[in-house]
Amino acid sequence: MLSDGVQPNVVTYCAVIDACAKAGNLQRAEQMHERMVDAGIEPNAHSFTAVINACSKQAGPESGKMAERWLDKSLKMGVVCDAAIFSSAIDACGKSGDAERAMRVFRRMQAAGHKPTIIAFAALARPFAYRGDWVKVESIASTMASEGVRSNEYFLYAQLLSYAVARPRQSERAEERFREALRMGVLVNDHVVNVLARALGKPRCEQLLADLCPNRNNARAKLHSNAGSGRGGRPLREGRHARSTSDGSS
Repeated sequence: MLSDGVQPNVVTYCAVIDACAKAGNLQRAEQMHERMVDAGIEPNAHSFTAVINACSKQAGPESGKMAERWLDKSLKMGVVCDAAIFSSAIDACGKSGDAERAMRVFRRMQAAGHKPTIIAFAALARPFAYRGDWVKVESIASTMASEGVRSNEYFLYAQLLSYAVARPRQSERAEERFREALRMGVLVNDHVVNVLARALGKPRCEQLLADLCPNRNNARAKLHSNAGSGRGGRPLREGRHARSTSDGSS
């Protein structure tokens, strides 16, 4: 491009930074962003979000710290941040297991006047879920409901995981949340099924799927074949609860 006399712009640099992020190459993403600024090209929310996504992809113990540092840098440079940049920073904090930092960024997002989406709520719940802190995850769920944000399979997974990891295991709460999610029309995939088995035990999980999800083919075989495989499978709207949802708000 440069050899042809064509000068890159912010769109060009963002595309390169995005590619670095997808490759998990944080150092290269940071270098390209700095090169863009040094070239006198004004960064924007997209360029900073791309670097923060690279922090998230790296998923190391310092990912959250680095993501918040880039969030701070964007604000200092006067970039008009949107919900996406905050959500990306929360995701990076969550993947690094830094629950407290994730909550701090979430509060900053709210203070900046951005309404959190289900993406932000699911990312926020994840690090608490891995700790088995189901009380905190339920608190996040309550906040989400009060703001009119509908749950999805990713948030449901975090809820069920928190009950599965908790000591003692919270099987009754897990079953209650699963039933509630079905009534709300939340999609269920294999990740949800497998974590439900962890929370309830395989026998109860299989029975519950057979009772509530008659459209799920051979629930017992599917549970055993996918256990520990890490495959997400196709999301399905389960059973009679989905059919009874007639308001189209799924």
